Amino acid sequence: MEITPEPPASPSRGSSAVRNVAVALLAIAGLLLMFGLGYGVSDLTSDEEVRIVERPASDGEPAAAQPTDQEQAREESGERSELAVGASILEETFEILLDEFVDKEILDERAFRDAAIRGAIDSLNDPYTEYLSPGDLALGIGAIETTYEGIGATVTDRNGVVQIVSPFRGSPAEEAGIRPGDIILAVDGESTDGWTSTQAVQRIRGPRGTEVTLTVQHTDLATGGAPPEIEDITIVRGQILIQSVFTEPRLELVPGETGADLVDRDGNLVDDILYINIAQFHGETPSELRSALRDAESGRYIGLILDVRGNPGGLLRQTVQATNEFLPEGDVILSEIDADGDVVTFGAQEGGIAISIPIVLVQDEASASGSEVLAAALVDNGRAVVVGVRSFGKGTVNQLHPLSRCGDPAGCGALYVTVGRWLRPNGQVIEGLGIAPDYEIPLTGDDYIDYGDLQVFAAIDILRGIEPPPPPERVSEEDEERPDIPNVAEREGPDSEEGETEE
Repeated sequence: MEITPEPPASPSRGSSAVRNVAVALLAIAGLLLMFGLGYGVSDLTSDEEVRIVERPASDGEPAAAQPTDQEQAREESGERSELAVGASILEETFEILLDEFVDKEILDERAFRDAAIRGAIDSLNDPYTEYLSPGDLALGIGAIETTYEGIGATVTDRNGVVQIVSPFRGSPAEEAGIRPGDIILAVDGESTDGWTSTQAVQRIRGPRGTEVTLTVQHTDLATGGAPPEIEDITIVRGQILIQSVFTEPRLELVPGETGADLVDRDGNLVDDILYINIAQFHGETPSELRSALRDAESGRYIGLILDVRGNPGGLLRQTVQATNEFLPEGDVILSEIDADGDVVTFGAQEGGIAISIPIVLVQDEASASGSEVLAAALVDNGRAVVVGVRSFGKGTVNQLHPLSRCGDPAGCGALYVTVGRWLRPNGQVIEGLGIAPDYEIPLTGDDYIDYGDLQVFAAIDILRGIEPPPPPERVSEEDEERPDIPNVAEREGPDSEEGETEE
């Protein structure tokens, strides 16, 4: 049977609303364009409006014959003209959908707007620039908090999948069995394929006492090279109180034996080395760190182990303040280069309380952003050596810009924008490179079970003036099954491999 389409209707009930959406989207696109062209941050939050200017044709005269000053300016700016065209096409697209789409009842103006904004941001190919909807902001996404309700973990979508960076210490996520590097395949049975980290957080967070089930794939980071393991983990959400500084080892140094004690690789108690774990940088981190460091220069300790494994970063000011405690006045902590190429340098101020004690910093693949700033500052100023593996490589400056031009009293959301990049004191970038360790000591799950925390053991050795032994070599199942054939070159051991970096 032939179905004959009805004649197109005149502009429908959605036209006025769609026009408002288009104007709001144009304003957003204008902000994105200004950022892309290198305008300063102040321009991103200025009160200047971007409008679509329409002028009807007069009798007997083509509309474009006598352009207004505004039209002339728009013509001279090809970028703005393209944005105006794009907004008009978007408006027309939504009108057609409202009139003709077979499932028009599922159309939603806000969802359409949000999708258009996210699509524009995706074209920047920057994993750290995001649009946050009003709902995202209500959940606290994009904020660095000291308390919230959820499972207690940080996630990333950097590699095209939703992946755990690190569960917080003592959190419901950690206690349920979530481990760094876990790939989240589904949330409450719904696949995460195509999700952003923001979408994952929206689904995973919730009121304390409620449950969420994550289907996860444990990766090599947690399993020590064993085949991937997929399991459903049900977590009871809780009130997450985020302490950032600890003076007890992050891992039990000898599993099942040493509790919270700091011991060496022979199991002997170590009481002449100070251990501090910084889990992240939030508003209370500097004061927590100063309390932990109060005896650092008393002469009681021969050195300090600074453990930033799993530290995803946090607030810039607090990162700088924490780093300041380890550097003498005048040392460079970091530089920030913005979209205009302008560079601002942050230097250490007088008053650091641990500026001479020897330091070994321990990091892993999940050490990111602020923890990399700390590591780079200590290394480049000769204040520390690094043990572990290459860090994550997140070296961008991000700021949250609330949006206000949609006319909705409930809010318009916000842009979380990459506005600059960190530079190490030596001038190198951190983004995409991370911080390479001085002592490459991987720690797989199997290594930890069999040998204990090899990275902290190495840090203790270094502070005692002992060269740490190379990490143990493991024979793969393939090697165990391979016959002993003469003149066949042996496979390189893990200690000869380059530290893994995340793309």
